[in-house]
Amino acid sequence: MEQIIIKDYETSDSRVNFGQVIQAGIVITDDKLNIKQKHELRCRLKPNVIPSIGASLVHGTSVDQLKNSNMSHYQMVRKHHKIIKDNTPAFISGFNNIAFDLEFTRRMYFKSLIPDFYQTNTRGNKHLDILNVARASKFADENALKTKLSEKGRPSFKLVDLCEANSIDNGTSHDAMTDCLNTIAVADIIYKKTNDIWKDALITTSRGDADTFILKNKVYTSLEYFYGRSVAFACHYLFDHPEWRWAINWDVKVDPTNYLEMDRQTLSKAIDSSPKILRTVKTNKSPVLLKADYALKTSNYSKISKEEIDRRVKILDNSPKFIELIKSILSDKAKEKMSMDQSELLFEETIYAGGLKLNPKDVALMNKFHEVGWEEKVNLIDKFSEERFQYFAECLIYEESPDVLPKSIYNKIHRNFAERLTSTNKEKWETTASFFSEVDTLRETKYKDNPEMLKIIDGYDKHVQEIKSRFENA
Repeated sequence: MEQIIIKDYETSDSRVNFGQVIQAGIVITDDKLNIKQKHELRCRLKPNVIPSIGASLVHGTSVDQLKNSNMSHYQMVRKHHKIIKDNTPAFISGFNNIAFDLEFTRRMYFKSLIPDFYQTNTRGNKHLDILNVARASKFADENALKTKLSEKGRPSFKLVDLCEANSIDNGTSHDAMTDCLNTIAVADIIYKKTNDIWKDALITTSRGDADTFILKNKVYTSLEYFYGRSVAFACHYLFDHPEWRWAINWDVKVDPTNYLEMDRQTLSKAIDSSPKILRTVKTNKSPVLLKADYALKTSNYSKISKEEIDRRVKILDNSPKFIELIKSILSDKAKEKMSMDQSELLFEETIYAGGLKLNPKDVALMNKFHEVGWEEKVNLIDKFSEERFQYFAECLIYEESPDVLPKSIYNKIHRNFAERLTSTNKEKWETTASFFSEVDTLRETKYKDNPEMLKIIDGYDKHVQEIKSRFENA
């Protein structure tokens, strides 16, 4: 693949289902990390979102920017989608982007009725997480990427700390564009100093590619991160998890002989015991998988002969009933866990609950929704086959052009958000109550003697007071 897209977000808070992106940095590079394009997108805060004061103080977006940026959130999302589309295929990359930015991308498309929820890993696009590659680089060569110690005395892989340790300075951290440029600089060090690791990381950037690598290697190295260091596990693939589709592997430092005759209950306990006999590789999460030698040279494996490892692998390959028992046990554990979580999902939480395939009629309506004016959008609301998409259509019109909504729909949506945002309960989203509580705590503790920060906090406080006043009498 000839290009890489590095993206970074600053958001209203960290809750992906209910927060929003307020700034996006998108940088397009070639395969050698030379910059070709830069795009910085900012948008206004949606009228039905309360920002987290903690997040606001980190990224430093001003109240004026939240209220008066040139683009609305919907406009920014559509522009974001077009930039990625115009530069597909690419490695979609970032720093810790799999766990955070990617989930925001999918949900902002989902709630904006852009049917291409999985744009970042379809049509040839693949995921590359520079955090995973940085940890692998450090594991392979202690001196390649410098790290500083955290307060607990462990190597820190926070982007801001890596930049400080490696003399990288593209501006103030926690600005989306700056963080993109800093991520590229970290990636460039890895590319130049541990190029083999960089190339290996590119091999497993999709589920299919990771699966292919695993099947080609009887034993391979999986890196897991514990307390500031990467630990290498020599893995032999057994099967895909029956519910999650992740690769389930046997750790070859464990002799399977002692487990073959265990009954179901005993084996189930053994699976949960520590040290673990099974290692899970989340093949859809951009794992860095390496040849077996990386793990086999570590102290956990170096005293086990190649002949003994081959023997253990052969035992596992010749024990299909044992493998099926493990699969059955893991399936039961997963189903039990899912059955315990019976809380009703709100529409914003249903991106994965509805399955991967959309009704073609709804896809056509979504595309039409973006082509027509706001008044005509209203006429499309009840044509969606799924209630959640009707709801998102109503929300988009409420956020972007509320005057065209019939009064009954406007009042319904307005009351819904009034109940949410002014709730005094602990909620899944930021409320006025949780915002003011955190503001009071910060005023009385961390920023008690900092007039400059107190003034900034007062500005956010006034803005949220204004938001609250719009909903109090709904």
